Amino acid sequence: MKPRFAMFPIREPSRQFNIAVHALRAFATSMVFSVHLCDSFNTYFFPTCAWLNAAMPYVKRFGTFGVELFFVISGYVIMSSLGRHSLHEFILRRLVRIYPVFAFLTLLFFASNRFGHFYPDKLTFGSLLINLSFLDIYFGTPALSPNAWSLTFEANFYAIAGLACFLLLRGRTIALAFVVLVALSFLIAFPIASYFAAGCLLYAARGIQPRSLPLSVQFAALAAWCVLAATIDHQSSSILNAVLLFASTVFFFVVTIPNGLFARLATLKWVFFVGTISYSFYLVHPYAYLPLRVLFQTLRLDSWAIGTAAAVYFPTITLAALFASYIVYRLLEDAPYRAAFGESVFRKSIKTERATVEANRVTATT
Repeated sequence: MKPRFAMFPIREPSRQFNIAVHALRAFATSMVFSVHLCDSFNTYFFPTCAWLNAAMPYVKRFGTFGVELFFVISGYVIMSSLGRHSLHEFILRRLVRIYPVFAFLTLLFFASNRFGHFYPDKLTFGSLLINLSFLDIYFGTPALSPNAWSLTFEANFYAIAGLACFLLLRGRTIALAFVVLVALSFLIAFPIASYFAAGCLLYAARGIQPRSLPLSVQFAALAAWCVLAATIDHQSSSILNAVLLFASTVFFFVVTIPNGLFARLATLKWVFFVGTISYSFYLVHPYAYLPLRVLFQTLRLDSWAIGTAAAVYFPTITLAALFASYIVYRLLEDAPYRAAFGESVFRKSIKTERATVEANRVTATT
């Protein structure tokens, strides 16, 4: 039954939902979380550990690349959403989905910073308004809440893609040409946007994806992409970045097949759960690990054996971050979405998806 105050009717579950992409959400957010956790453990507790110091550059590059993977996912998912909703509903769904969490954490950061003056360059109300308007990349204003810098790119992605599709469907050729010019200018000014474009192209190419590939091929694609992501510096040459973009496109194409490795991973409850809260987890986890890091500094974690310290530090912060993210997801991500649209952000169940993956597996082997 449709909730009384739902602004739009409940739709039938979309067959375009790709469970492998859902697992990639979990993978991408875990990459970002891992680099923050490992970096803080190394920097604040064991800065003289030789093997940690040697490994951290690779961990940082790999973890940071989780953001680019999110951009590919966004491009893919946005094209799917545009195919199901009007421009008005598309924009409203995006705003209701991302803005409450983003605004809450941005305001929380700003209020805390005004009180404690932790970051003197982020104290002005002008920077707050620019951040809340998703305009910080144009004004050179630093993002306020940790990790929130990527949301400005996301918002611009949504606006450009949504408007372009709307004009295309309406046959507004001149206006569409102008939007395409704006999109190209955005790509030139911010090359990282090419990952979003790759996601859009991958969605368009989903019809030519095989239903199944040997696991050896999928593992090879995963391993090759992980090695490149960990070894290529984002500040390196444009050629190497192009190589990484191409590798990311191939990786996404291979691992998001209906009967693929990531589709199977997503049928695991904990993977599906992290994929579901991935957006909140991405933004919330710094607020969980920062106070716990201070607590562990008070407890002199650096005086413990490194193995014992890791066995306490990593699980404690991981569980705290997941719990805090789940609360934020329920209150600020899923609850507003339910109130506006009468449905959860993700309506698929693990039981349904397990059956789908199994059906795909049987189909691919017959």
